[in-house]
Amino acid sequence: MKYFYSLLCCIVLSTSMTAQQQSTMVMDSLFTLNKTKLSSENTEFSAVLTNDNSVYYTQANSNLNAEDKNTSDLNIFQAVLNNDNSITDMKAVEGLNTKWHDGPVTITSDGNTMYFSSESFNVKKGFEKEKTPTKIYKKGKIYLFKATKVDNEWGNATPLPFNNITYSIRNPSVSADGKTLYFSSDMPGGLGGEDIWKVSVDSNSYGTPENLGATINTSNNESFPFITSKNILYFSSDKENGYGGLDVYKLDLNKNASTVINVGAPVNSEKDDFSFTLNEDKKTGFLSSNRDESDDIYLINSICRLVASITVTDKETGAAISNADLNIINNVKILHNFTTTALPIDAKLDCQTAYNLSATKEGYEDGSQTIEASTEGGELAINIELTPIKAPIVTETAVLLQPIYFEYDMSNITPQGATELDKLVTVMKDNPEMIILVKSHTDSRGTDDYNKDLSNRRAQATVAYVVSKGISEGRIFGKGFGESDLKVNCTSCTEDDNSQNRRSEFMIIKK
Repeated sequence: MKYFYSLLCCIVLSTSMTAQQQSTMVMDSLFTLNKTKLSSENTEFSAVLTNDNSVYYTQANSNLNAEDKNTSDLNIFQAVLNNDNSITDMKAVEGLNTKWHDGPVTITSDGNTMYFSSESFNVKKGFEKEKTPTKIYKKGKIYLFKATKVDNEWGNATPLPFNNITYSIRNPSVSADGKTLYFSSDMPGGLGGEDIWKVSVDSNSYGTPENLGATINTSNNESFPFITSKNILYFSSDKENGYGGLDVYKLDLNKNASTVINVGAPVNSEKDDFSFTLNEDKKTGFLSSNRDESDDIYLINSICRLVASITVTDKETGAAISNADLNIINNVKILHNFTTTALPIDAKLDCQTAYNLSATKEGYEDGSQTIEASTEGGELAINIELTPIKAPIVTETAVLLQPIYFEYDMSNITPQGATELDKLVTVMKDNPEMIILVKSHTDSRGTDDYNKDLSNRRAQATVAYVVSKGISEGRIFGKGFGESDLKVNCTSCTEDDNSQNRRSEFMIIKK
């Protein structure tokens, strides 16, 4: 990074805080990081992966002066990233490199248009003169150029119309639709140092450059913007509270977000970490860093992360429910147990794993949600609605619950049945002298004897459930009535008719 700045813009980097002093907006590790074959003892930086697996990057001339390596040119190179992440076919790009510094580049999604940085000396009168007592110097800036690919060869490089000899424009990144070009510049109207800017693109026409504002730019230096196909902006900054030197930050431009996030380690280090690029479809990209002294290129691969923001609310009022028990379950194993508050609970999950969420609160029916396995990750908002349990009606002769339905030919208690029986348990605990007779019924399918036996089993299952909740055995009894007392007396019964006939009733023997 020292090499690049000393040659092109002479920016002085401020001293930043250490990792222990970083802000709370640092992300968990989002990427793996490995040095690539593109790296050597020379300077290499700003690699970008295109959709056809080509890699374009900037490299110092290999014919370095042994006494002063900082006098060599920068050139645009290309290579191929193979499916096994190996890199082959490294070579200089023909038709673009000049005797001046060339690169970095950005490529449109169709692979046919390139924007790249080069020196203003490439255009007529692209310099200012500075006189000293003994010599006249020509002072240039960094300009942006556009090139096109014809018959698989790059050429026709032309300067962009908003270049200006009084300031530099460099480090381009073009949006997926090709309609917006991001870049860094020290042009007037910035917030200090170098800022991130954008300009609209319409074929060969360009709008007025627009500063991205104080959300991104500071009085320090912001540079090396990269816009992903999903409209996530990555850039580097030497602002305070980072890891040290230049750090990589991100901002989701799809949201009206006001928080720029430090992407954290291992992308960022105590040295300069910059020119972060990412092909979202391939989940692969590159980082440049001088953490091993010279500027090198590292391969990055995305780690899928999922943050679930979970709220538990009253289904009828919409109000947040505090002190509910919230469990996150993976394969019947409870991974996390929370007690809810009025604020959402953020849970960091493995995005490629499916989860069940279960929420319980006294006075409410249990609630649940599922999280499907994902390959994209990101942020997920989940609201679990709990339905208030309505108190049963108690008459002189019966406790009136919602129907306790059973599955066809089954005697096990369903979740719906358990919710209703819990209400009966509450009534019996509030009335310790109460004795209940459970009358269980079947539908008309099956023989009389079979239905009598099935209803007895259902009655005993109901009694057993209530007893399991703390009611003594002498206070509740069950009896099956088979199909002798149908609620819906039908000949061609519908499934709904049969379901209503499969029921239990709760008669008060003693209050």
